[in-house]
Amino acid sequence: MVIDKKQIRSDRWLKMMMRTGVPVAIVSVLCLWLGQLLTSPALGSVFLVTMPIALGIGFIYNIRYVMLAVRARRQAADKPAEHE
Repeated sequence: MVIDKKQIRSDRWLKMMMRTGVPVAIVSVLCLWLGQLLTSPALGSVFLVTMPIALGIGFIYNIRYVMLAVRARRQAADKPAEHE
């Protein structure tokens, strides 16, 4: 059984989480690095706020992806096997 990953990634919720999660993660990492380089406690605070948001979106994305993959696998298994 082969799962169509493109079909799973075309899910509306996965796309939305990717569009929001990736920029939040980039801002988080940039704030961490710039806060360290510039010794700015304000940027460290921004990192502490954005990091849990980015991690939460990432975990939810992964859970949704696995749920859709399991659903696709079940649907493929429920279909009658085609004989060649």
